[in-house]
Amino acid sequence: MKNFKIILCVLLVLMLFAGCTERNNLSELSVVEGMGIDYKNGEVALTIQTLNLAKEGSGAEALSGNVTMTSSGTGINISEAIENVTESLSKKLFFGQNRIIVFGKDMAENHIEKNLDYLLRSAESRSDITLCISEKDAASVLESKENDALVPAQSITSLLKTGEERGFAADVTTHELLNLYLDKTSDIYLPVVSSDEESVSVSGIAVYSNEKLVKILDDSSTFGFLFLLNKIDSGLMNVKSPELGNIGVEIIKSKTKLRASTDNGVPLLHADIKAQLMLDAVENGLTTTLTRRHLREIEKLTQDEITKMCTRAFNDCVTNGSDCLRIGERLAMSSPKDYDKLSDNWDDVVPEAKLEVNVTCELKKINENSKGS
Repeated sequence: MKNFKIILCVLLVLMLFAGCTERNNLSELSVVEGMGIDYKNGEVALTIQTLNLAKEGSGAEALSGNVTMTSSGTGINISEAIENVTESLSKKLFFGQNRIIVFGKDMAENHIEKNLDYLLRSAESRSDITLCISEKDAASVLESKENDALVPAQSITSLLKTGEERGFAADVTTHELLNLYLDKTSDIYLPVVSSDEESVSVSGIAVYSNEKLVKILDDSSTFGFLFLLNKIDSGLMNVKSPELGNIGVEIIKSKTKLRASTDNGVPLLHADIKAQLMLDAVENGLTTTLTRRHLREIEKLTQDEITKMCTRAFNDCVTNGSDCLRIGERLAMSSPKDYDKLSDNWDDVVPEAKLEVNVTCELKKINENSKGS
């Protein structure tokens, strides 16, 4: 593991030398790993997480634990705040390695349009940067030790990526956000994280309507939301049977196909979901022999639960006027004439949208914790 860390840092240094067009020496740069944007006292307040290349020690000792530091600065806009951080460090900030931008709660609720303008126009912004919102201020996220991770910003981005694959978080990049923002009818969404001094955790998905935060999805709606967007690769679910008690199932594969149509001027989102399952654990599995009837019941219970979560997520979005599920965009592809009729008044149309969801589940495996016959 120590050798891996050393190799990683050597590669990073090589990338910096290869990618720095102004040929700055490494000692003249502060390598940015994460940036937090808050709005305080009428100004933009930045927290920058950079590699601490001057960490004491040598060899493996210098590459253990957290190898970053945080710096801060304020300004009337993001660019000025960056200049002030640069001045305080007496080094040029290098954004080529930046992994994440965290928006503080007040900034995300009341000033998101300022952030979007920066992401659209700034030379420091890249298409693959991960974005998220802090439940509190962005500084607290960037200053978290993240369980003493080597680079906390990297740990947080990995958390969001894994969370999307398993159904408990969203992984949104600059490119994805701007695609939603620039589309005529679509709305943006971002993952929400909470933090303390030691770690960062996921706490929902924030959905917007016309750049205004209107709802934060809870765990159940988050799972359904990601199912509808075909984001889930795997994940754990629990259902309950009167006979079998609590049942744990694991999604081992899923596929969602979406299309949109209209019915008497009302948008309809059609979702066809297929999921393959592994039976993980059955509360009464030791006392009840599992028959084919029981297995079909478990499939039906899981189908009903997925349908319930997807319906709840859909309603949480559209009833708050949010089209972050891209119903309008899908309607434009399937029925351009209907889209042309509705798109100019889309804000009034979205709350009336309906969902038709068809879920098919199939048990493919039974692990050793369950008994079957």
